[in-house]
Amino acid sequence: MSLAQKAARGALWAIVTSIGGRIIGVLGTLVMTRFIEPDVVGEVSDASILCLTTSWLTTWGFGQYAVLKGRGAEKDEVTFHALVAYLGLGFFGLGLLFLFGGRLLPLFAAPHAAVYLPGLVIAMVIRRFAMMPERVLLREMKFRASGLGLFFGEASYTVGTLSFAVLGYGGMSVVYGNIIQSSMLVLIMVQAAGIRSWWTPTKLRWSRFVAMSRFGIPVMITGVAHGASRYWDNLTVSRLFGPAATGMYNMAYNLADIPAIQVGEQIALVLLPSMAALPPEQRPAAAERSSALLSLILFPLAVGLGLVAYPLIAIVLPATKWQEVAPLLTVLTSLSVFRPFVFVLGSFMEAQQRTGRLMWLEIGKLGVLIGSIIALSPLGLRVASGAVGVSFGATALIAAIIVSREGLSLRKLVIGFVQPLLACGVMALAVGAASLGLDAAGLTHPAVHLVVEIIVGGLAYVGGALVFAPASSKDLLTLLRRVIARRRHRDDD
Repeated sequence: MSLAQKAARGALWAIVTSIGGRIIGVLGTLVMTRFIEPDVVGEVSDASILCLTTSWLTTWGFGQYAVLKGRGAEKDEVTFHALVAYLGLGFFGLGLLFLFGGRLLPLFAAPHAAVYLPGLVIAMVIRRFAMMPERVLLREMKFRASGLGLFFGEASYTVGTLSFAVLGYGGMSVVYGNIIQSSMLVLIMVQAAGIRSWWTPTKLRWSRFVAMSRFGIPVMITGVAHGASRYWDNLTVSRLFGPAATGMYNMAYNLADIPAIQVGEQIALVLLPSMAALPPEQRPAAAERSSALLSLILFPLAVGLGLVAYPLIAIVLPATKWQEVAPLLTVLTSLSVFRPFVFVLGSFMEAQQRTGRLMWLEIGKLGVLIGSIIALSPLGLRVASGAVGVSFGATALIAAIIVSREGLSLRKLVIGFVQPLLACGVMALAVGAASLGLDAAGLTHPAVHLVVEIIVGGLAYVGGALVFAPASSKDLLTLLRRVIARRRHRDDD
């Protein structure tokens, strides 16, 4: 099996299992709105972000180092050093947060969030034990086990959280759900990877830790900036608009993020080990192709989600203050247009070991995001949420310019981005016309609008893609046929 086919199969497994798990998670979150108010959701979100930030600060790119360098005769040594460093720094940082983190939450107008912090820290500590087994599986391109682990972890979180929410545990339901999810993830990853693949003790060498740090500190800063651009806007919204607004903003962001995270990020996880295995001279063409295909897949999901936001939210969320999620969702779907593009270019930079450039790119994105939210906040939350599209769009443009100096064609990158966007324009016109037609016919029920708009939009996008992006469309269909044919051939054997 060629590397491209293996990567395609891995991406397909990662996407299918991730989408399945995310569907379960989203459905559970939507049901949870019947039991938990937006202000409580906002407080739990603030506590969770402090835990995540501490985890990012104590990671230092050890997982990426193990994927890229943990090969050949040094495999066991690299893996064990990464494990020791990851667990050691994690326990230290999360231990400090457990003891003193509650003092930080009043800074974000969420003093009651401190009650959720200890349980969320425990969940994060448990999750640390899944990191190296998962990275070993990714390094060996065994994406099926990793995808299933994420799927069942998400499912266990949903079942656990909803069970406690129904019993009246409020925000603590989310805490207990996180502990259950982390425990499930560890069990599955360890079972799939075995023990020896990530726990083979070797003599610890200071030189190895130094080499890991040189590689990993820029990766850590990049990871913090990347994660902060995803979550610190919540803290900024909490500070400026309060926990209730944060709860609604967080809900809209999570829904808008589904295409980017559940499809784009899963493909990005496959791209890093795949690109690392390619000869350097083949990586630019692989990145150009991946960017075009990813845009073709994700753009209709992102733009389409924004187009049907109002009927969708009218159906799935309570007819209370949660309805404010709809306009926020329409604005925030812009992030799923730009983020996957950056995923591909970021994987290319990591494979080329250009982590310093990626670091400054993420820091710049974070600065633009937070600064734009603050600047736009006097105009209200809806306008301020547009800062997400501004920051991610600027990052995508700068990233394309940076990688064009590494051998990628800026022209091909732009064409691969613009062509699916034009097809989305066709989709938007068709959905708008369908909505007006339904209203004129007196068919105003949200369910009718949602079904008709999805069908019309999907057909319009396919037609638009075949007209505006014929080469990428043909490439995608050919790749899917090969994956399916090989799967059938294996099943027949």
